[in-house]
Amino acid sequence: MKKIVALLMIITVLSSCEEDVSFNTPAFQARKDNFSWRAQDYSAVYTASDSTLVLTAFKGFEKVTMTAYPVLITGEGTSSFFQDNIFDLANNPNAIATYSNVNNGQTYLYSTDVEDQANGELVLENGAIQKPGTISGKFRFDAPYIGEIQNAPERINFQEGVFYEIPITFGPAL
Repeated sequence: MKKIVALLMIITVLSSCEEDVSFNTPAFQARKDNFSWRAQDYSAVYTASDSTLVLTAFKGFEKVTMTAYPVLITGEGTSSFFQDNIFDLANNPNAIATYSNVNNGQTYLYSTDVEDQANGELVLENGAIQKPGTISGKFRFDAPYIGEIQNAPERINFQEGVFYEIPITFGPAL
């Protein structure tokens, strides 16, 4: 009887083992004010006529936008690769990060485009196995509130931000 009980316990333990592996590719995520933040939707739009890249990520009523210029690209269409580059997001009109959140009908807006009050960086990097026609990299930024709503949080902080294999959409040529 003891052998049957022991055998049933072993079978139960082994049958409950399951390997559930999921991959988050593509991805756009970060730590926002020390809490995990993962975008539900994202895009990367590159306009070749002015070499501008706009990365946008959405989570509910929250939106992160990072714009960088000039971004160099090699190849064409879906076989394109972005050259590795680092953009300073502090006091730089060519690289700006913004965060907006709509709460109770009011829009809270934060931006790194405020002189001497913001910091951060946007890093574009092609990995060893970067999928053509996508963009990957990392980011961080700390931005002040730039609106008029009373009692709004003074700053927003994104750390350890990563975007991985976001498909590139090519904007219209001007």
